[in-house]
Amino acid sequence: ITQKDTPTIYRLMNEGIQFTNFFTPGYGSARTLNTEFCMNTGIYLPTNGEFIFNYTDNSFDQAIASQFAHAGYTGYVFHYNSPDYYNRGTMEPMVGYEAYLSYEDYIETEDDLFNDCFLFDNQELKDIFFRDGAKFNTIITRAAHLGYTYDEVLSEYALKQYPNWKGSYPTEEEDVARLKARLVDDMFTRLLAELKTAGELENTVIIGVTDHYTYGCKDIPALYYRSGVDTDHKLLLERTPCFIWSADGPTMKVEKTLHTADLVPTILNLLAIESPYEYLGQDAFDPNYEGYALFPNGSWISDGVVCVVDTDGKYDILYNEKDKLLTPDYIDRMCKTALDFIQAGNKLITTDYYGITN
Repeated sequence: ITQKDTPTIYRLMNEGIQFTNFFTPGYGSARTLNTEFCMNTGIYLPTNGEFIFNYTDNSFDQAIASQFAHAGYTGYVFHYNSPDYYNRGTMEPMVGYEAYLSYEDYIETEDDLFNDCFLFDNQELKDIFFRDGAKFNTIITRAAHLGYTYDEVLSEYALKQYPNWKGSYPTEEEDVARLKARLVDDMFTRLLAELKTAGELENTVIIGVTDHYTYGCKDIPALYYRSGVDTDHKLLLERTPCFIWSADGPTMKVEKTLHTADLVPTILNLLAIESPYEYLGQDAFDPNYEGYALFPNGSWISDGVVCVVDTDGKYDILYNEKDKLLTPDYIDRMCKTALDFIQAGNKLITTDYYGITN
């Protein structure tokens, strides 16, 4: 995210609440689905590798769309892909949305599927997006998806939009990664314009979340360099952009270490929606929450400390950015927190915990 390549996202991040140490750990069977599911429900995918499709009989009343529905909102998901991909046609209503809307059902040309702005180019989709009443919309973008070569089909579409971009950066991979990010930025630019035209900009909160870092990049040293991460600190690659913006909202940077499961309780708190449920993650603004990111093998990051756990359960402190005093009690407590978190997260799904408590 730079002022040059992605000016609108850059502005929204710097005008809103920017979470500068937000991590999207990869749990379970699929990175994109894992983050998408967690940002909606507050639960990561099971670490046993099962998809969430095995738990369609579960209750997900704690999910953010369900809680918004209880508060009088209607929720829809907009994306280019087929409803059967990741079984979104089933999953999204399962977690509280009215429906999952695929652009495939509305397109006239194949290029429409490459265009994240198609949502606003198609009047029928646009009318649903700007339906009457309180609205909770989720847009799943496509444009920045891997791979990062000139001849990849989405890259070819992007170069049609910005032909002069080719050769802007030292490598093909960086060219394409930044160009695709620009297409996502174009969607945010269009979103703001449409909200303003509809007279809804002042009544809207925009939440931007990234599903994962650009793990599709092949030039690993360059990936570390562009991410500002030393090659010995791989877990720090998992840090991704996350922000919350509204026209009259605060401008602030939150440096506390956070992760995907913290998003649901944080949003519900900020928008004053009282959920009767407890969540695996915590509210980012709870002063009693020290903040951390926990990974499926028991590794963890907290306040500049990176602790990696190997297959034998032995830990190694790879990074201590602030030169904190790390006592054995502190390290043991954090390692136990990580293991408890993983176990609890798995049980929330396998036992249908929220269905039982409901």
